[in-house]
Order: sequence, then structure tokens, then C-alpha cells
Amino acid sequence: MSTAARSPTDTARTGAESMHVVIIGSAFPRHPEAGVDRVNVRRVRALAARAPVVAVVPTPWVPPGLRARDERWGGYATTPRHVEIDGVQLFYPRYVQVPGMGPWAGVTMAVGTAGIIRRLRRAGRCDLLLAQDILPEGLAAVLLGRWIGVPAACLGRGTDVHGLTHAPSMTRGIVRWTLGRMAAIGVVAAALGETLNRVAGTAACTLLEDGIDLEHFAPGSARHARRALGIDEDTRVVLYAGRLVEGKGLDTLLDAFGLLRATVPNAMLALVGSGRLQTALESRAAAQGQGAAVRVVGEVAHRRIAEWMRAAEVVVLPSEAEGFPNVVREALACGRPVVATPVGDVPRVLTADAGRLVPPRDPAALAHAIADVLARRWDSATIRAHVSDMTWERSAETTARFLTAALSAASAANRRRSVAPEAPVA
Repeated sequence: MSTAARSPTDTARTGAESMHVVIIGSAFPRHPEAGVDRVNVRRVRALAARAPVVAVVPTPWVPPGLRARDERWGGYATTPRHVEIDGVQLFYPRYVQVPGMGPWAGVTMAVGTAGIIRRLRRAGRCDLLLAQDILPEGLAAVLLGRWIGVPAACLGRGTDVHGLTHAPSMTRGIVRWTLGRMAAIGVVAAALGETLNRVAGTAACTLLEDGIDLEHFAPGSARHARRALGIDEDTRVVLYAGRLVEGKGLDTLLDAFGLLRATVPNAMLALVGSGRLQTALESRAAAQGQGAAVRVVGEVAHRRIAEWMRAAEVVVLPSEAEGFPNVVREALACGRPVVATPVGDVPRVLTADAGRLVPPRDPAALAHAIADVLARRWDSATIRAHVSDMTWERSAETTARFLTAALSAASAANRRRSVAPEAPVA
């Protein structure tokens, strides 16, 4: 009986199907309707088609006195211990987080997470740990891997990598120790791999780009989207979608929007997302006399983000640092032009026929670029073509090969250690 030769992809898939992966990461939604961090659930769901996988989300333990006094800590307190989102199993073990711990939070994160990891290991559901972020999750994964005897890999995604450029020497030392004990290192953007090599002296990293849900994020009627969102048809909609936190250039965006309205008085800035700057941004917009033109929408369900993109004429991301931001690629998938800073891998997809690149922290340049985009006609098919091959299926296949190779390399290293000759007795 003859058998067909297997392709490298078939071989990788067969190896992945026998491998149980546990992803450790803090950036996952904490309730089924959350729009923030939904991309990480989508990554797990895509990988689950090729290997059994669960997500473990270390969550700070909240002292009773903080639960009612702080919204963020109150959110931690109400996080369930286990939930299923889009078919993905997520576990939320608690760990002690003390202000000022910095990268050492990885130690308490490992301690708090050890119980669920050991249970998964005993149940045959943990052959390899994949940490989302270098610190503190990567440090936690290395410690957990040593405690229970499984290899650890990590995925650098953005701030955890480019923040190392100005990190203290102690933090860099922890990073080097952590990465030196990883079975494999991946990054979502090529620029992040270059930064890791420069800062931590790593070998070449594997590029593991996120995918895009190209069916959900697709061109559509701006009129229908605006009607659903209660926006007038003659309003010029400028959209920011993402976290309302430092480093995203939101102060620059508000200043630029003030300049823009001098020439485009019917412009509206929509800020879709949540974060600790939300109240401050609302106050600043009011103080600048833009309260009626700046709409701080807050967090919306994931299914509504594409609707906001279709309602917008331009999507803006003036970040000071990024990896390969999903919001830029999702906006392009919707056929909408983007104005962004040339950070991370953004210049790879944002060329002159899809939007504009502007320097960070430059309100005048940002306002000029937005006005330029609003004054032109754009072809949605041309814009979408920049990201049309960035599917979740391709992302999952690459990730499965990466993890299979990491597990194989760790197994080979263990075999070499087990057969190494003992040192002679003096």
C-alpha cells in the first residue's frame, strides 16, 4: 500500500495536534461582551483549530477596601474565575500585585498561577507555555515551566518590547535572564525583533503576525453605519479606536483636532475605547471648547468596532510607539484611510494610497494630514488590498509551526542533558 508524502505544513499540523498549549497573558477581556483585547481571544481561537489550547489570565487579587474605591480594581474583583468567550476557555487565577514591583510581578504572578497550571498539567492539558509579553508574563512562564517541567516560549507584542529601550539596567537584566531560558521567542512585528536584539542581545526572533477577521472588518455603507450610530450624514467623522492610555498620542490628537476644526468646522472626533485617561480627555476637550465635537464613546462591543470604522472617513493612531497595531490593519480592511505615526511595522502597510504617516507629538502635522485625507477621494478596494492576505488562518499555521519547533527543541535539549557523561570525580 502506498502512502502520499506529507507536506511540511501537514507535518507541522500533525505535531501541533498532539501538543497542548497554555497561553499566559494579562491582556484578555474579562467579560464576553468586551471589545478591548478581543484580538487575543481571536488568536487563541485560531490556534485551537490546530492544537488544544486554553488561556490563563493572571488577575490581581483585590483587598476588600479597594473594591468600591477604584474602578480598575473593582473590575479585577468582579472578574470570574473561569469563562468561555467565543469558544475559548479562559481561567483567571489571582496573584498579589504590589505597587512598584515592576518586572518582579512575574514572580508573584507565577506563584498565584501555579495551582491552575499544575492542574492542567496533571490533566494532560499543558505541554508548553506561551507567554504573551516578555515581562512580567514571560518571567512567570519561565518560572512555572521550571517548576512543572514544561518548556516556555514567549510572544513580544508591543509595549513590553519597545519600552525596554529606556528601561533600567536591572529590568534589562531580568529580560536577558528570561529570554535566555525560553525555548523560542516570537514577535508580532519585525521592528520588535530588532529592538529585542539590540536591547537584550537575542538571536533572531520568529515573526508571528496577528491575523485580521476579514469578514467582520470589511468595507460597507457609511450611511448605514452612521444611521445605526446616530451620526448626521454631513458630519466629517475622525475615529480613534483603542485604549485611552498614555503613549497613544491622545493629547496630540486633541490639539490637532482643535486646529482641524478651524478649516473643517463640521468635524467630529470619536474616541472609542476605555482606559484611565477617559475622564481627563473629556475634561480637556471641554476646557478647549470642543466638548460638543469630541465624542468619548467608551468601550463598545467588539462587533460594533467595525461599524464605527465604516462610519468614519479617517481612522487616526498617533502613537509614540507600537508593534504592528491591529486597529490600523482593521481600518484598512474596512477600506478606510489611516493617519498614523511611522512606528513599528506601520509603514509596511500604510503607503500613500492608503493614508498618511506623520511624526509623533506634532499636532500641526497631524491636523494637516487629517485635512488632506478628508479632502481626497479614496478607493476602498485599493486600501483593503494592503492587508488582504493577513488572515487568522495563516497566523495560526505559523504559530503552530513555531510552537511545535519549540517543543521539539526543548525535548532534544532534555535528551542531550540526560545522556551527557558525568564529570569525573577528582
